[in-house]
Amino acid sequence: MKHKHSSRTFLIILLTGILVFGLMSCKLPASKGPEAANATSEGFPVPGETQPTTGGGSVNTSATQTSQAYPSTTIPTQVPPQYPTQSSAYPAPTNVPGAPTPTAAPVIYVEPTPGGPPSSYTLAEGEFPFCIARRFDVNQNELLELNGLTADSFVFAGQELKIPQTGNPFDGTRTLHEHPTSYKILEGDTLNTIACYFGDVSPDMIALQNGLTTTDLPPGEVLIIP
Repeated sequence: MKHKHSSRTFLIILLTGILVFGLMSCKLPASKGPEAANATSEGFPVPGETQPTTGGGSVNTSATQTSQAYPSTTIPTQVPPQYPTQSSAYPAPTNVPGAPTPTAAPVIYVEPTPGGPPSSYTLAEGEFPFCIARRFDVNQNELLELNGLTADSFVFAGQELKIPQTGNPFDGTRTLHEHPTSYKILEGDTLNTIACYFGDVSPDMIALQNGLTTTDLPPGEVLIIP
């Protein structure tokens, strides 16, 4: 009887120990796992340690915070210039202080050939005795008398005039219009009529001054009158 009582007591103690151990193992709920990261005083994980994720993997806290602070952006392959490019060069300054003012090349005017007047001259279309007297600087009254003409006499193109050789100059103003100058050609103008318009200029001098090789004068063009 004494042996049976001892065995029963041992069995009760063994069962009690198993029950106590089982109760101690069930203190923590099964859904809560161990905390892997240490919390700071603000309640945030310490950088450099891992955090659990819902997918079962661990994520580095430092990498996660960096990616959140600096979102990924596409880096342009070509940096635009700081200033807009200039489509065309600026024009050169035309008024630079101290710079010489550009001037056109001076015109060199031809001079009449020295010598006395010719002994005779054939009138061209638009010419008359007083025009010839001014051109050759001869006395107009001597010219009219030598050719049997008066101031009212009719003359024509192709008529030959004798030119006085006395050396007496024209009586009056030879220059009818100031020159040197420029002249815009009008419809019907010829070198001879332009020469008579200015008075003391010959057609040959106008042609030589302008390098003319033809008597055609297009209206609107400009001649230099020496």
